[in-house]
Amino acid sequence: MDDTVSAAALRESEELHRITLLNMSDAVFITDDAGTFTYICPNCDVLFARSDEEVRGMGRISHLLGRDLVPPGAPVPDGEVRNIEHEIVNGRGERRVMLVHIKQVSIKGGTILYVCRDITDRKAAELALRRNEERLALALEAASMGTWDWQVPTGEMTWSPETHRLLGDFGGTRRPSFDAFMERLHPADRERVSRVMNDAMDRVSSYETEFRVVGYDSVERWVLGKGRALQNGVPLRMLGVFVDFTDRNRVERELRDLGGRLLTAHDRERLRIRDDLSEKAVQDADELAAELDGLRQQGGAAAAAQIGRLAGRAAEIGRRLHRVLDEIHPARVTGLGLGGAVRALCRELSEAHRVDINVDVAGVPDQLDPDIALGLYRIAQEALQNVVGHSGATRAIVTLTSAGAELFLTVVDGGRGFDDAARTGDTIGLMTMRERARLLGGQLIVTSKPRGGTRVEVRMPIRPS
Repeated sequence: MDDTVSAAALRESEELHRITLLNMSDAVFITDDAGTFTYICPNCDVLFARSDEEVRGMGRISHLLGRDLVPPGAPVPDGEVRNIEHEIVNGRGERRVMLVHIKQVSIKGGTILYVCRDITDRKAAELALRRNEERLALALEAASMGTWDWQVPTGEMTWSPETHRLLGDFGGTRRPSFDAFMERLHPADRERVSRVMNDAMDRVSSYETEFRVVGYDSVERWVLGKGRALQNGVPLRMLGVFVDFTDRNRVERELRDLGGRLLTAHDRERLRIRDDLSEKAVQDADELAAELDGLRQQGGAAAAAQIGRLAGRAAEIGRRLHRVLDEIHPARVTGLGLGGAVRALCRELSEAHRVDINVDVAGVPDQLDPDIALGLYRIAQEALQNVVGHSGATRAIVTLTSAGAELFLTVVDGGRGFDDAARTGDTIGLMTMRERARLLGGQLIVTSKPRGGTRVEVRMPIRPS
């Protein structure tokens, strides 16, 4: 009875052992010192696509694996060899990568245990990941973009090769850390960048900011920084990228300088043309009108009527010349001051285009830097030309005031307005107004919406003449 129970228990144990082996991802073999099989696991067909009989018919494990992984008859070095990556050809003719573990044993009539695991899919995934990382590295390098990873609890920080380069560490020998990064920041930007990053960490949010770094090579570079904070109750990690846009920043500065020089040259050319036309043409027209009026008073009725018509035309020529000269280069800014010139401009446009323009000028200094005065007048002129020429508005409000060390100009109309999509292309007029404001150290903001009117706001620093 006991023998029957023991035999049943042994069969049950062997069956459990067989099921376990069948469901393992590893294939197990045992050989003698010569490499001849003494044990073949039941699931070798899963990994090698070969039946037990086929494998046993091979005789030696070197025939299954393609070669001897340890010399026949020699002991296993140090009794165990781990993680041998070895490529085999399975029963279907497919190339597979095995991770083989070899150990000296004494079991199942054998002395050497082989444990084989198919890692083909893992190796393919690793290769794909490595290729993606290489492509990403090339893309980041081409875009002058570096990555960084800051483990907040430990303080450990890693920089990509491009980040090392961006910070002037071309050999990649500097030890990355948050303090090392902060030391490389331009002193004028250090406090602001630290505040932005800490705020992102506190709010568990993203940040984006521009700043300068002075690299280990003493070269100043402009950088766009973007990052995202991660935390789980406490700050854990911050990931980000640095983009070197030094060249772009230089080109933008050169373009802005060029735009400023073009505007200055434009205004000087206008002044030259105005001087060439001079007030002499206006004076001649005025004198002609006066002489014709004198002749009208001396002659008969018919002559007087004809001369009156000619005098009217001469007077109109004079008025037109006045307007042309003022548009070319407004002498009124010098003669009337900025406030008086803006009032006169509004009065003329209101009369000429039948638009009710309400003007409020207060607190404007009498003595202003000529460039500031001319620039603000030109912006007001352009904004009002848009009102009378494009908005369809019948009423506009112009305010010109000062507060502290700044001048404020606002032009508001209730016309047809425009949407953001229409504004992305910016008309020449809007671009010119913005560039004038920027050139003089000011700021221009335009807000508008369809059928909701347009508001032009300008802030300009006061510079005395």
